[in-house]
Amino acid sequence: MRPSLLFALLFLPMLGFAQFKESAYHCRRDSVISQTKYGSVYITQDHNCPIYSWICPDPKDWMNNYDIAANFPELAHFLNPQQNLGTFPRYWNNLNAYHGQYYVYGPSDWMANRPVYISDSFLVEIASDITYFRIIKQELIDATELLLTLDLYGEEAFLRIRLLSFPQGAALWEYNVKNESLSKLMVASDYVRTYDLINNDCVDQKCFQEFQFDVIDLSRIKMKD
Repeated sequence: MRPSLLFALLFLPMLGFAQFKESAYHCRRDSVISQTKYGSVYITQDHNCPIYSWICPDPKDWMNNYDIAANFPELAHFLNPQQNLGTFPRYWNNLNAYHGQYYVYGPSDWMANRPVYISDSFLVEIASDITYFRIIKQELIDATELLLTLDLYGEEAFLRIRLLSFPQGAALWEYNVKNESLSKLMVASDYVRTYDLINNDCVDQKCFQEFQFDVIDLSRIKMKD
């Protein structure tokens, strides 16, 4: 059976980022959610913890480290978009819900938490195992809503991004392709450090599974006017 395109979108491998260690990153463990002999899942309220820099790493550093311009010439200028989106953010990562609060996430395997950059012609995942999708059409509906038409593995897909007033700095991303749909919360890179972080750290190895967040309650979010 052919796998779901949206399922594939969510779970493409991102293999290049190493598992970080508590001993190396010294994140303050303010609340431990679970503990095993292999490691722990914990909440940190230390917004200066180095793990935050992995959530939305500097795209320019990524370009240089992986020689993107040479290996993917069509992406050589993607960080210099010409289309004016005004103040609409271009750089995002996932925002997750747990027990009524919102968190950013430090996963065991970074394939579970890839940042995304919106350029003029491409939607680019900032990852060592690079993935990007061609933007067929880009429409800024107004200052709070962006509609993208994508080439998603040869299928035409639509991504509507609507900015929210709550949670702060977040947006509702709504994918539609054929008869499938997917909604998720994303947070703009400038707001990542305003949220506490849940870290899934098995120290010297990948954890058996990623932390399971709550289903997003869409009735709680508030659209920007």
